Amino acid sequence: MASEFAVIFDMDGVLVDNFRYHLMAWDKFCKRHKKGFSADDFLEHVFGGSNADHLSFIFKKELPAEIIAAHSIEKELIYRYLYHDNVILLPGLKNLLLELKHNGIPMAIATSAERANVDFILSETSLEGFFNAIADASLVKKGKPDPEVFLKAAELLGISPLKCIVFEDTHKGIDAALRAQMKVIGIDTTHHKAELTKAYKVISDFTEIDLNEISNIINN
Repeated sequence: MASEFAVIFDMDGVLVDNFRYHLMAWDKFCKRHKKGFSADDFLEHVFGGSNADHLSFIFKKELPAEIIAAHSIEKELIYRYLYHDNVILLPGLKNLLLELKHNGIPMAIATSAERANVDFILSETSLEGFFNAIADASLVKKGKPDPEVFLKAAELLGISPLKCIVFEDTHKGIDAALRAQMKVIGIDTTHHKAELTKAYKVISDFTEIDLNEISNIINN
């Protein structure tokens, strides 16, 4: 029997609170390339989008695809080096994933991150096998706030976007999920709770929600 709904998780800032490690990596990347870097501007204008968005912001111009690819590999290698041995799941997440899995609720990751970063996080946290689908940067052409990545995740799960609920931590991500006609629960890891006004509900970690409440939200 088909599930009544599915749960889609962004990765960065949702499965793990890794914003500062991305900032550290971009800072090192910018110093290598002699580019200015403001963490506040980065957070306000581009964080949560794709690496193409990030690099256009840093270099102040559109870059060729091969340059974007090379720079992305460089930056993500820095990030994984810095973050290795520091990866910790958000409190309550593992219990929620176990509850969802036990009850047959389909789960997916929908992220602007490169697949290598997804595999890195899943390996570091031993979450391989929990997710029925993964939609990463390699499967979409447009980054958040475009809804493409969330629509792709729903497609991979074989479920209507209207039956999906999303956990997101950024403005771009929340906007993308809403444009996909999905309900959104905000996580206040990257932005203050008061800033995430478009989310149906905002939590600090997964100890503040369970399957029963998720079901109630999706059915309201």
